[in-house]
Amino acid sequence: MVIDKIIDFYRKKFYIFSMKYFKYVIILILVFVLLYFFFQNVDFDMVFKIIKNVNPIYIVIFLFGLYTQFYVRAFRWGILFRPYKKNISILNLYHYTLIGMLINIVIPGRVGEPTRGILIAKEEGVKSGTGLATIVVERMIDFLMIIVLFFVSLLFIDSGRSKFLGELKSVAVLLVPVVIAVFLMFYLINIPAVYRLTERVLRFIFRLVPERSRGKVTDFFLNFIEGLKMKLGFWDSVKLLFYSVLVWVYLVPFYWFLMQGFRFGSSVSLLDSVPYFSLIVMSAAIPTPGMAGSLDAASKHGLLELYKNQAGQSVVSVNEAAAFTILVHALIIMVIMIPGFISFYSKGLKLSSVKNKGKKDDLS
Repeated sequence: MVIDKIIDFYRKKFYIFSMKYFKYVIILILVFVLLYFFFQNVDFDMVFKIIKNVNPIYIVIFLFGLYTQFYVRAFRWGILFRPYKKNISILNLYHYTLIGMLINIVIPGRVGEPTRGILIAKEEGVKSGTGLATIVVERMIDFLMIIVLFFVSLLFIDSGRSKFLGELKSVAVLLVPVVIAVFLMFYLINIPAVYRLTERVLRFIFRLVPERSRGKVTDFFLNFIEGLKMKLGFWDSVKLLFYSVLVWVYLVPFYWFLMQGFRFGSSVSLLDSVPYFSLIVMSAAIPTPGMAGSLDAASKHGLLELYKNQAGQSVVSVNEAAAFTILVHALIIMVIMIPGFISFYSKGLKLSSVKNKGKKDDLS
């Protein structure tokens, strides 16, 4: 009897432990697999020699572009909050933008996105569901902008030299229904009758939730759906569109400029750099800590397969692709972590206090 209780106790402990860490094991395996492909055929002595020979001016200007984008992002985020609170300072939005990115780097699973929405909502006296909705809207818009940017670049790029570019084009075409569905969702969510129907359905579903927490859970999700409506006026909608385009178009020249610090840079035009940029942005969505493996494998493969000469041979060597990738990845991490920790501690936060914010928040 006692033995059975001991066995049952440890069986429960093992189940809880395995469920808690299962996702981390999967992410770790994914990172190792992606890094394995990245490290293949790489001569690191040559890689670091290539990086050492890059003129620092290219690095400084690239860092400037990466850093200043945070203010563009912060201003756009403020537009999404305007129907609920108009006077959120750009500095506060900037701090929480960096805090979210920092959490994404140090904690697997991209939990920084919902966390920053909930944190700023709490500080500014806005409903948590509304803060989370602004993040969802922001990410949806970014997804649309990257696809549109990629499509527009393909109109002016000869994709005949690169089979991989043709494959990316096919994938982008498959994503068109998703783009249409997202636009349709935004349209429907702004129709009062659809919102009222959604509200009734949610209230019916949440009758299954225990009564003591039913009100908070229901209010949270209703605030979230309400936040998706945006409620922006004409000029705020125009500003949102403008800054959504600017967030991504702004960064492309800086990536292209950094390429000019490498031997292969002269073979890549500004327009040619757009598919590469789109690829690494999409790869960064894979929830590995610090984009480890995901950005690296995508960047190396993209550089080798996107840029080819008339004979179909890559104008980028394996070591150059690895060197450029390592440098870009290191600079991205650096430009997020240094100001990110400054923002983090300026708000009096600790990683332990926000790690499970999305789970422990009172949904107020």
